[in-house]
Amino acid sequence: MLGIGFSYRWIAFRVGAALIGNSRPVSKFGKANYIDIGTQFSIKRVYAEIDIRNYTGYVLRNAFLWDSTYSLSQPNDKNQDINVYNISAKMWYLHNRHFRMDPFTGNRGVYNKQVMTWYLAGRLDAYGINNKSRSLIPGALYDSTSTKTASTALSAIEFGVIPGFGYVNRIKRIQFGIMVAAGPRIQAKSYKLDGNDTGKAGIVARYDFKAIIGYNVPRFFAMMHLEIDNKSIHFSNFKYNQTFFYFKVQTGYRFKEKLPKKLRTTQH
Repeated sequence: MLGIGFSYRWIAFRVGAALIGNSRPVSKFGKANYIDIGTQFSIKRVYAEIDIRNYTGYVLRNAFLWDSTYSLSQPNDKNQDINVYNISAKMWYLHNRHFRMDPFTGNRGVYNKQVMTWYLAGRLDAYGINNKSRSLIPGALYDSTSTKTASTALSAIEFGVIPGFGYVNRIKRIQFGIMVAAGPRIQAKSYKLDGNDTGKAGIVARYDFKAIIGYNVPRFFAMMHLEIDNKSIHFSNFKYNQTFFYFKVQTGYRFKEKLPKKLRTTQH
């Protein structure tokens, strides 16, 4: 992925898209299309993010093991219709007023000493997977004891507030930090079979994890971000996991902010 973004005062925006070309041969793995759009903003102790992720085009590896129409030269089942999506709205309330997300991530500002806080992480997610009118799993792999394995789509809406702990520190010009939260959320889920949707609701356990490390000085920053976003849709004998390991290298230059007119006049 290649992205670009900007931030000004309390709001930031970024967009990412696929790099030109494919990392693996198209003849064996097919094509994939994906996009990543997000925005962030903060007001005092509250920080929020909105993310939209959409991925289309997947491959089932070594399909020749269960389907004789494939071979060693063409071993994979390329499916350009499978679509995975995730729309999420996340919000953090940070108890310690000295712990701010903008300098934590390196977008705006730097930390000069250790800061810790507990926080509350609220989140609303809509996510799932679909394969148009075809089943998600090849017919040869159906479980005869569970008709759900022939589903053409799985979807869920999930929300909740869980507690967490944040830590950030600095050694010379290297800044590093971690944020971890865990707890229950409410989930409404459904699967589509033969054109009909069947839904259920329940409580699920979730965790959130963020870590950063990098070079951060007042005018320039180069930070590495790691974020793990795990979700799942679980029916009896049938489970779909959607996990994003989000690794980002972010660099930027901070322009000198122009003082308000009143302050410039006072300084003169």
